[in-house]
Amino acid sequence: MESLLQICEDTKEELGRQLQDREVAFLQWMYERYVDEQKGGVLQNISR
Repeated sequence: MESLLQICEDTKEELGRQLQDREVAFLQWMYERYVDEQKGGVLQNISR
């Protein structure tokens, strides 16, 4: 998975403009949820 910084840069390029604070906050929220799910998935696989 890409870093949060890379995701923000890619999104900025796709939109062709700077991201608003609320957009960065949303991307950060999504990234944190993704990381949490990945950790949970790894832990679930280990415990099987």
